[in-house]
Amino acid sequence: MPSRIGRCLDAVLNPKHYPPFPDITTAESFRQAWQNNPMWVLANMAHAAYCAPADMENCFRGFEAVTHFYESGADNGPVIHGRQAFLAIWADKAIVSFRGTEVSEKLRLKTPDALRAATEKLGWTLPEALDAFLATDILDDLNFMTTAYRRARVHKGFLEATLDLWPAIEADLVARCAPSNLPVFVTGHSLGGAMALIAGMTYPFERIVTFGAPRVGQDLHQAITDPSRHIRYVNGNDPETRIVPSFYPFQYQHHGERRTIVDQNHGGPNVLYDHAIVIYAEVLRETLPSEA
Repeated sequence: MPSRIGRCLDAVLNPKHYPPFPDITTAESFRQAWQNNPMWVLANMAHAAYCAPADMENCFRGFEAVTHFYESGADNGPVIHGRQAFLAIWADKAIVSFRGTEVSEKLRLKTPDALRAATEKLGWTLPEALDAFLATDILDDLNFMTTAYRRARVHKGFLEATLDLWPAIEADLVARCAPSNLPVFVTGHSLGGAMALIAGMTYPFERIVTFGAPRVGQDLHQAITDPSRHIRYVNGNDPETRIVPSFYPFQYQHHGERRTIVDQNHGGPNVLYDHAIVIYAEVLRETLPSEA
């Protein structure tokens, strides 16, 4: 058993500072982990979405997986979004993982062409993009009016974030997974969990597994009629699972089978630390050592 990272604010704010899959270094050890504790593996997949693509590509190559990475383009208006996801494909399965809110990533705005042209006449050169103080993912989180989608109503910001990446992901799933009927799982943490659920309204994933996901919308059972397809993990007093409003007129709802876990090694639920995907993975490894 590896040493614990445990409760610290950096684990909450910067999961990318901590490598996922501790002690899993080979394809065989990964296969054993998937067989013995797939939910822990999926938590680490959700964690991996926060990490540098080059590092994760090397990691998954060692696990004998082919990876494809997706990120927002810079041509959707002035905001350069930081939305990210990846697809890992093995011979017997594939997993899509959406990244959650990255609070340390600054919002980037494209510099208007007219402003660049005007300043160049004065002998100044502006950068192609400017950093602002707000994380771009937070704009998605705050855009919480509902909109119709797949016979349900969903959080507009979560939907826009998902649809930004989904065409490229779906194209790879159709080209690389569908021809051999490869079972595909989807996961994500926080905002990434909301995006995974919305993706599950469109694609017949084998299983949707989310960690610390917020409420996503209304009448979600109309879009995903089999609630057993979605397992929703909540760690202790994770505040993210409660902050999207459930009162009128928003009336947001959760979906799927709730599974509550608790970080007993550090005194039980804690509203400050329970949202960290790093801790979700640690608790799942310790409490579910043999779940298949």
